[in-house]
Amino acid sequence: MERTGVKNRMVLLFFLLLSCVFYTQKSSSAEIDRLQEEIGSQYLQKGKLYDGIEQSKKAIRLSEEINYTKGKARGYIHIASFLHSLGKYNEEQLYLQKAEALLAEYEDDPLLLSAFFAAYAKNYHELGFMEKSNENYNKAIKAALKINNKQQKRKRLHYIYGSKAVNFGRIQDNDSMYYYIHKAYKILPRVVEATNLTDYFIYKKKNQDSAKFYLDKAEGLLKVSTETFDYLVFNYMSGRYYKSQKDYKKALEFYEKSLSLSFKMKRPKNIMKNYKDIAEIYSLQDNVYKANEYLQKYTKLRDSFDQTNLMALQTSGKKIIEDEKKQSRNSNKKLYYILGGLFLGITVIISLLSFSYYRKAKKKDLLLKENKSVILQKDRKVKELEQKVNENFDEIIQLAKENSSEFWGRFQEVYPDFRYKILDINPNLKTSELILSAYIYLGFNTKDIAEYTFKAVQTVKNNKYNLRKRLNIPTQDDLIVWIRSHAG
Repeated sequence: MERTGVKNRMVLLFFLLLSCVFYTQKSSSAEIDRLQEEIGSQYLQKGKLYDGIEQSKKAIRLSEEINYTKGKARGYIHIASFLHSLGKYNEEQLYLQKAEALLAEYEDDPLLLSAFFAAYAKNYHELGFMEKSNENYNKAIKAALKINNKQQKRKRLHYIYGSKAVNFGRIQDNDSMYYYIHKAYKILPRVVEATNLTDYFIYKKKNQDSAKFYLDKAEGLLKVSTETFDYLVFNYMSGRYYKSQKDYKKALEFYEKSLSLSFKMKRPKNIMKNYKDIAEIYSLQDNVYKANEYLQKYTKLRDSFDQTNLMALQTSGKKIIEDEKKQSRNSNKKLYYILGGLFLGITVIISLLSFSYYRKAKKKDLLLKENKSVILQKDRKVKELEQKVNENFDEIIQLAKENSSEFWGRFQEVYPDFRYKILDINPNLKTSELILSAYIYLGFNTKDIAEYTFKAVQTVKNNKYNLRKRLNIPTQDDLIVWIRSHAG
């Protein structure tokens, strides 16, 4: 009897421990969900995009520990969103592909599914693949309509309709553009849609009264908004409105505010748009010097942007071809089943279907060839850019070895993000420390730096030690690897 009692107590203890494990997992999943809900609003609006990426990676690690697939997928989509805001579309694709690999695990979650398709649609939009972008927005809408929570459904549909309107604006389909902007505005009146309607009436309909009506609406909505991006787009659209009114002084004031907020939120695409419009304002004022200054800033940032994301164009092109092949294979399977069933009794219908299939297959082959041609052109551009990058790298190395006064300026031209990223870590770094960081980034060791800058080896060691402290780099971390990963 005593042995039986001990055995029963052990079994009871085992089940209690097992229950605790399951309870902990459930609690951890809820904690991960709460963490991920806070990430977007907490970091995106404040421009702390790199912090948001790190927090998303933390959520992914926590999800991996308890095998929480939806948490991992949501984390990948969040990182893709931050990278999108930074204009890093190629890296964004890598995380979207990770989320896509888990698609089968969250097809029953319409909120997450719609977020995934909307993220891919945004990426395709920026790379100019409008048809693929709209295709993914349509999938996102289909998923969003299945969301049970009414508030979440409204917010998601509002976002998708507004984004799809931008697509139609880009291909000059003004009627469809207005339809989707107005649809988003009716669901949830917000600053972004009000400013888009302002732009529509300024440049598409040439109706200044309606444009001012919606700009005033945007200003009213701004009073209850807590989102920095709303202020950014309102100031930008105000600049466009007053430019159309030929009130260039007022337009310039609004553009400058929008530009400042674009830097704060680390949104290179918005920075470029403001540079371009400010250059146009100065040109209209016959201020050639300032017009050229901002046009050069715009051109430099645009070229850097294009160079960084050319690989994303190539990757997207290849993905589109692979998707078409996959769809073709799936279509073939379905067609074979149909043919097999019809073969027994209806030979004529089989012949007609076979002929129809042949025509479709031929059309798809032609489309694949066209897409492959586009990819080859992109490959050539990539090789040309790689050659240019190599030449720039050799030039910088030579300037560094000569301890040239032109080294730091040329280094910033070739690596435009380096200075911003490292100053984001410590804004009080001196120019000499920035230059030392650049030498380290290029791979020079202590002896090389001492030789090229005419300093003692011990002096360079001391400088590197101080730099490590200023950047809070752990002693166990390699200095070159750390700087390249955080400022590259």
